[in-house]
Amino acid sequence: MQDEEKSFLKVEIRGLTEDHRGNPVVLLKSSDDDEVLPIWIGHAEAMAIRLQLEGESFDRPLTLDLLRTTVESLGATVLKVAVTELRDNTFFAKIHLQRGEEIHVIDARPSDSIALALRTKSPIYVSTEVFENHKRALHDAGGADQDSDDELRRYLRDLDPGEF
Repeated sequence: MQDEEKSFLKVEIRGLTEDHRGNPVVLLKSSDDDEVLPIWIGHAEAMAIRLQLEGESFDRPLTLDLLRTTVESLGATVLKVAVTELRDNTFFAKIHLQRGEEIHVIDARPSDSIALALRTKSPIYVSTEVFENHKRALHDAGGADQDSDDELRRYLRDLDPGEF
């Protein structure tokens, strides 16, 4: 099925945390409800996302900053990124670039796509089918950040990437 034929939900990053084994997990949340899509990512990618969320900057560009600069130097913009499918316990994503009238769609890892979207202030989407089939309920107590972090850790304690 072509991406254009799939329906997509716009999502935001709900949190970045670790599972009980210390593996980083990014949680993508639909604006419609309190359910999240957990995506396990690498430590370097988690750092790139966390630094951007915290507004950190460096004198020298990190890899995703370099990618953003390259895209912009070529006269392109990031229209959106989309998590398109889950196959063999691996999430897949695409970066949609526009340069003039041309649209280019590039295969990418979700973690890199999300980090790039943060840097370019581009929207993040997830295939509705992927979100619906792999979402998890998350009840936000509405407490302080530490309380929310603790709640996310408790939520992830028994989750296993193999479930997906």
